[in-house]
Amino acid sequence: MPQETSTRRRVIEAARGTRPARHLVIPRLAAGAPLLVIGLAHVFDDSAPMQPLVEAAGLPAPALLAPAAVAAEVAAGVALLLGAFARAGAALAVVAMLAAIYAHATIDVWPNGADQEPPLALPIVVLLCGAYILWRGAGRWSIDALGARGTSEEWPPVEASTA
Repeated sequence: MPQETSTRRRVIEAARGTRPARHLVIPRLAAGAPLLVIGLAHVFDDSAPMQPLVEAAGLPAPALLAPAAVAAEVAAGVALLLGAFARAGAALAVVAMLAAIYAHATIDVWPNGADQEPPLALPIVVLLCGAYILWRGAGRWSIDALGARGTSEEWPPVEASTA
């Protein structure tokens, strides 16, 4: 039992581990804000439902995939904005943006109206920012940095010698 707890703790610490860099707040905000705003628009704006987009893109199981995509957008946006489990949020963002880029490439006539189609640059930028956060972590100004070990000025943390 103690070994299982120790392993679980190491996995969580690895997922929340981050570098002490301050600049990481910029890609977190650049990816998190659009994800949260667009995800909430899919929930609360009747003129922007997700299911017609999933159907038009020809993705499987639109009745299941559409709410899951919206939930992933909102969860990723919150995680990235707060910097709490930012790597998990970035992974969700990367998957969601790959699907969004695929939808842009396959949909000829936008089902919610041409004025509802976001520019293709948006999912590309969010994808790149998400991939960078997935690689580097949330940064110093994040909730992950508050709870992670090894966020001092020296990185990677220097372990005490056992000699």
